Amino acid sequence: MSKSDPAFDAEWLEQRLTQLLAGFPARSLCVAFSGGVDSTALLAALAVRKHTQTQLRAIHINHGLHGEARRWSAHCKAFASSLEVPFKAIVAKVDRSSGTSLEAEARKARYEIFARELGDNEVLLTAQHEDDQLETVLLQLFRGAGLAGIAAMPDIARFERGWLARPLLPVSRASIEGWARMRKLPWIEDETNVDERFDRNYLRRQLLPLLKARWPGAGRAVSRSARHAAEAQRLLNALALADVERAAEGDCLSVKALRALSSDRRRNALRFWIVRQGAQAPNTSRLEELAGPVLDARAEASPRVEWNGVAVQRQNDVLTLRRLR
Repeated sequence: MSKSDPAFDAEWLEQRLTQLLAGFPARSLCVAFSGGVDSTALLAALAVRKHTQTQLRAIHINHGLHGEARRWSAHCKAFASSLEVPFKAIVAKVDRSSGTSLEAEARKARYEIFARELGDNEVLLTAQHEDDQLETVLLQLFRGAGLAGIAAMPDIARFERGWLARPLLPVSRASIEGWARMRKLPWIEDETNVDERFDRNYLRRQLLPLLKARWPGAGRAVSRSARHAAEAQRLLNALALADVERAAEGDCLSVKALRALSSDRRRNALRFWIVRQGAQAPNTSRLEELAGPVLDARAEASPRVEWNGVAVQRQNDVLTLRRLR
């Protein structure tokens, strides 16, 4: 823990939630409870200082991917019961045949469940912390991500009918674990977290200790950079929205209007339009193809670009997006 690292405890968490959530403590809170040390500390700290006007509950997602999954669910149920916190365990159906990583599919299934379960204006609390943010930004950089990727995880954002908040982002893993140990909290140790075949584990176990030894404030500095990237991305989104609205023909986009934009604004508008329709943004090469050859082609050629189950096709003088599955 660095000298500038805030000391995590129940009082700090209450102050943090007061800053993040309008109307706190009179809010409905739902903790995404995996049983690991971070979500265990989050749930316990909330229960310690639970206000009578706060509605607090916990949801555990059983992905069914680990031999200990049932035992983990039972552990989470028992711990929540010891805190007198309402608890629900839900079994997720993870698509193992999609071609994407199992970790990504598990995350998708998990958030689909949370989206269904969250009540009106309820706040889903997840336990990502400063070290998670540092790992996420570095991995995004290694993958050549743009501003949206580097912006990483926001403190709070709209999520379905409610909100998704990450109150622990300003504190380190060491601070959270230290508090949990001091209070002798029981938590689950997932042995896959030490499997260095996974990029995040390798980064956490091999690279970050060296990086933090040289730059102890790296986590705080990178989090600040992520906030700057998020601010820049919001400005780009505002520009893209204006460009898309000018080019819109129903759900389609006018080729003529897109051609009138500079190449940078054209790519920005296309990316925004695609994501706004619920599709995953294309990689750089496909986006370049859409912004260049597809728009420059003869109208009768009807060129199209496909990726991850969606296709954007030019039909005469408009671009349309449709799902392939």
